[in-house]
Amino acid sequence: MEKFYPIFWFLLGAFCAWMIFKFPRGQKKSPKGESGNGENDEFSEPLIKAENVLVKTTEDSSNAIIMISKAYYLGISGFQSGNMKLLDEIEVEIQEFNQRARKLKANTYRVIQQLQHDSIETGHYYVQIVDYLREMAHSIKYVVHPLQEHLMEDHKPFAEDQNVELTEFSNHVTDFLNFALHIIKVSRFEQLDELILKRKEVLGLMHEQENRQIRRIKRRGINSRNSLLYFGIMSETKHLLLQTVNLLKATRDFVSYTKS
Repeated sequence: MEKFYPIFWFLLGAFCAWMIFKFPRGQKKSPKGESGNGENDEFSEPLIKAENVLVKTTEDSSNAIIMISKAYYLGISGFQSGNMKLLDEIEVEIQEFNQRARKLKANTYRVIQQLQHDSIETGHYYVQIVDYLREMAHSIKYVVHPLQEHLMEDHKPFAEDQNVELTEFSNHVTDFLNFALHIIKVSRFEQLDELILKRKEVLGLMHEQENRQIRRIKRRGINSRNSLLYFGIMSETKHLLLQTVNLLKATRDFVSYTKS
């Protein structure tokens, strides 16, 4: 079976790329009182049951991972190519994602009140999921926004070796997020241990690249603004990976408890 793994990951990556470009940011608005995006839909009273909340929350989580994977990859590549228009578009999507996450958080109390009729535990897992989505929204914002500001203020771009490292790092992060999406889309939560191993690999690469950056600083090959941006990307990415794993764990527990 191992010889088929590269084909599987290639097809999964191709699927995610198709999803990104098939459903761009600019969608038509629905008529007043309707929502064209499931992430913006509030629960109506008849829908606030554990099974229905589970379905919608899983959709919200999947959409969040797709959006974050897109924003991370295009944010890094847009920064490296100096594409300010692309970064502006990604920034708008991130703001919309943060608004949806805030809306979920604001609606939590009403959902929990209804879920308690079924089980207090399912309400606890729902709160965790919403909190992790909020944390992920913050992390992707603080990865992309500093890149946008750096270009906007016309600061010195990254050196060639930094861009090579950042591209490699971005590819590993995207691979991690694609695998997380696979797990949540097909409910293969037994693969969480494999996802955690992937996170460990990314963190190992991060450690190596941070050491290279420190050596560049010692050689006085870069300035302090460059270093702050570079380390900031690494720090927020580390937090993003952690919250993604936490999101999948909470979703796994929600699924397990709801179906038991």
